[in-house]
Amino acid sequence: MAGVWSVTDLTTGHPAELRDAVPAPGLSDGYDGPPVEPVTAGSDGVELTRLLALVRLTAPQALEVAAAVLAEAARAEVSDDRGLGGARVAPEQAVVGADGQVVLASAPDGGQSGGAQPPGRTTAALTTVLADLAASARRPGRPVDPRAAQLLAVLDTAATELPDAGVPAVAGRLQEAAVVIDRGAVRTELAALVKAIRQRAGTSAGGAQSSATAGRGAPARRAARGDTRTAVRRIGAWLVSVLLLAAVVTVEVVVLRDDIAADIALLLDAGRSGSPSSSTGAKPDGLPVVPPAPAAAGSVTGVDLRPLTRCAPAAPCTLRLMVRLVPAPEPQTVTWSYRIVDRCTGATTATVPGGTVTVPARGRGAATVGTVALPKLPAVAVVAVTGHPAAAASPPVSAGSCLPARQSG
Repeated sequence: MAGVWSVTDLTTGHPAELRDAVPAPGLSDGYDGPPVEPVTAGSDGVELTRLLALVRLTAPQALEVAAAVLAEAARAEVSDDRGLGGARVAPEQAVVGADGQVVLASAPDGGQSGGAQPPGRTTAALTTVLADLAASARRPGRPVDPRAAQLLAVLDTAATELPDAGVPAVAGRLQEAAVVIDRGAVRTELAALVKAIRQRAGTSAGGAQSSATAGRGAPARRAARGDTRTAVRRIGAWLVSVLLLAAVVTVEVVVLRDDIAADIALLLDAGRSGSPSSSTGAKPDGLPVVPPAPAAAGSVTGVDLRPLTRCAPAAPCTLRLMVRLVPAPEPQTVTWSYRIVDRCTGATTATVPGGTVTVPARGRGAATVGTVALPKLPAVAVVAVTGHPAAAASPPVSAGSCLPARQSG
């Protein structure tokens, strides 16, 4: 049964340039153009197998490479079938050039030995290449991007249908699917990857050559190289720390979906004050606040509510809410509201709507910042209560006092 190839509803970050920036190479059913000899990769390219071993591709990059590999293989196959001297190609020896273009090396016999190759050898190799490209673009443990999922589904379908439909037919379908991506930009990205890998290889080779010619009679130089390697390791550890911090910040941006800059300013101000007027650990001077729900329930393992600014009755109170969850394989939706309690009488005076946030799959919780307008009462308490995925309540945040304004000692 044929798979689904339509991706016409897919959008990218360059919608105005999808069809005009870099036209996709045409692949008609007849391939009316002259035979195209497989291009021998120059010294400035990187083998596709090596590229996939060193980096992870994006879904558009994987689709671009797959479309190029199938196009080269299809041209060679059609030329060979017509008796035009097309050489057999080796898809497993595909090379990504310095310009981001993909070329195929000739098979070991170059199509000249006259010996027939095993049936389906090229098709099997192409199927493996398609599967490797799709695997390189998948991100286990991360939220699934719907746009990337559609592109990867195209690659999966191509690998499944290739043995029956044939290389030219599947190559044409991949070219049609690739019109939704900015192929010029993707090739530029691939060229940058190739350049980075080749620079890294050149640096390693240069270092190896220097070590080989240094000789054994230079202890001072060896000590200097040892110091250099130590410095490099320290710099590398620092860079890893920076990358981890960037990753944490990225996750927070995805989960919070708020104005992060304003929230950071509030957190800094709260940290500088050192003496908040209200705290969940402060001794209450009014009636005890009875929580409307347990502290944990279902997949909600805890609810934490803290003030970010000095809170007082009859004024807005800025609060940071954190809901901790049991990780789940699917995204979880968290909803909450705020209960306002008169601490002098114990009565609930109002329920204020909170909000909704979606936690990605395998996420451990969500955090958000909100503002609640406190009523004009001597002393109040605010309690956050989750509604979904389960009902749980935070400890109260208190503001004001039920005691007289002045007390004589």
